[in-house]
Amino acid sequence: MKNSIKYLMTLVLLAAAFVGCKKETPYVCEGAGGDIYVKFGGTGITDTRLLVTTDGYIGETYAVSVTYDMYTNADEWQIVPDYSECYDPEYKWIESWPSQGNYDGRFTLNFQANSRQGDTRLAKINIVSHGQVIQTIEVEQDKAPNTQFYIQPFLQVQSFTASGLYADGANAGKPVIKTVPLDSNVAWSARIDDDANGDPVEWIKVTGVTKAKFDISVEPNTTGEERQGTITVYQNTNGNNNIVVTVKQSAE
Repeated sequence: MKNSIKYLMTLVLLAAAFVGCKKETPYVCEGAGGDIYVKFGGTGITDTRLLVTTDGYIGETYAVSVTYDMYTNADEWQIVPDYSECYDPEYKWIESWPSQGNYDGRFTLNFQANSRQGDTRLAKINIVSHGQVIQTIEVEQDKAPNTQFYIQPFLQVQSFTASGLYADGANAGKPVIKTVPLDSNVAWSARIDDDANGDPVEWIKVTGVTKAKFDISVEPNTTGEERQGTITVYQNTNGNNNIVVTVKQSAE
């Protein structure tokens, strides 16, 4: 009787060890209890960093697309590009097919020509399973041939009254906000410059920054004298490419 019980227990343990193993592929064994893995191989490429030309070709081979053979024990996965480091993060320039699958699979990536961004643009192609990134392919694409970074000259000087407030109308008593638009295809920043003594200028405020504009407002001027400050708008990847906006405020 004891031998029979031991025999049955052995059968149960062996069956549990093989639950979820798929005979058709040696790469998947769900019941093994290990970490999720991703491997690239087969006839596809294995690079996890891609250099793409401005025209959308891959590196020196000038291929119009790349294909990955992926071996994984993930029971479901999606291809999720991350454009957060781009000038325009909302613009999607990488196509994947298929964009999702189960276990082992093959997917192809295509890249649009870069005619929009004057900086080298970067992206991450994340392979995600159940909300977890299980592999990442980094992409670097050459910049567009022409860099646009321009503020119209008449907008490069902004003048405010001493109060810095609207005197009447629906916005009476609220800070005057002046918008400075940019014609740009590069990532940029706006810096309020220190004064002649090297001290921070705290009466100028820069808000409402988007990829195409920023807003300026000022605090009330109680110094009794006119004052002036500058805002330097510069390309993030080339600080020498900059535009200075002068802010003037009248005396009380």
